[in-house]
Amino acid sequence: ARDVFLWTVEDPAGPMDTGSEMKMETYRIIASSGQAIFQGKQQNYVMLTGLSINFHLHYLDALKKNLIAIAVVISLLIVLIIRIAVRQGHLPLRNVSNAIKNITSENLDARLEPTRVPIELEQLVISFNHMIGKIEDVFTRQANFSADIAHEIRTPITNLVTQTEIALSQDRTQRELEDVLYSSLEEYNRMTKMVSDMLFLAQADNNQLIPDRVMFDLRAEVMKVFEFFEAWAEERNITLKFNGMPCLVEGDPQMFRRASNNLLSNALRYTPEGQAITVSIREQESFFDLVIENPGKPIPEEHLSRLFDRFYRVDPSRQRKGEGSGIGLAIVKSIVEAHHGRVQVESDVRSTRFILSVPRLEKMIPETQC
Repeated sequence: ARDVFLWTVEDPAGPMDTGSEMKMETYRIIASSGQAIFQGKQQNYVMLTGLSINFHLHYLDALKKNLIAIAVVISLLIVLIIRIAVRQGHLPLRNVSNAIKNITSENLDARLEPTRVPIELEQLVISFNHMIGKIEDVFTRQANFSADIAHEIRTPITNLVTQTEIALSQDRTQRELEDVLYSSLEEYNRMTKMVSDMLFLAQADNNQLIPDRVMFDLRAEVMKVFEFFEAWAEERNITLKFNGMPCLVEGDPQMFRRASNNLLSNALRYTPEGQAITVSIREQESFFDLVIENPGKPIPEEHLSRLFDRFYRVDPSRQRKGEGSGIGLAIVKSIVEAHHGRVQVESDVRSTRFILSVPRLEKMIPETQC
């Protein structure tokens, strides 16, 4: 059996009518052959039986169109459902994004709530809160720093204005005018040193602090600082002790001398009279440690991590005591970090120890090792 296409007319009664519309019919034909006696003779014959299948074809064509339409509708519904699902899935992320947009320099204390987001975003929110906490701390320190430096500069300027006004209020002798000028010179020197220190720290902040690296004896540089502070120590009845053999390091000797100067002057400032300050050099596997230890009131543990911040003081009531500007330890930290070293502080009831660690040279001269 096979399908064949035959042309038929719409009106079988009038096949010769030229006005009749021709159409194509599809038939399924079954052919069978055999022999039969016709007019006294045995004849071979082929019998063809045909059945029109146009109805079935029309049905299949309509079904195909319906299936295509249904597939298109289902596809559109799937796309719509996926879009809604994705939008709903991104809703927590958009909420987090909107919350982050609302955080400005005016409300850095705002935090996101990890329990109100899906577990997939919980670690992200925790990390963001940690980051914003650091930013808040930096902003707070910057604000305090600006206020402190304004106060530090205002103090000598106020002193200069006051001294000048007093000197001009009435006639003064030459001796009195000289005293005013000497006092003004001290204030000018104080301001000059402060500006110089601030420029030094600004260079460190912008990675422009480049040490002039040479090999030098760390012990010899420390001894030079010792000689400089001997008079001050004797005046306060404080003993300076040093332990350590000569050791060779690489770096900028002037910067190391400045760092040692700041640490030793800080120790002298807070050491009670009649006590002793001990400076020693210890050999570690990768570093030489310069340890400056002085007795005195212990520093609370919560303040240790911030001692190297600019203008930070453990006791605000002692802010104006002494000649310290409040940035000496910050300079020490900048110098040590520029030499790829580290500085730390330890404090207990007996003493306070500042430990300045300097990287060792790979090849040391035997007689100069500590």
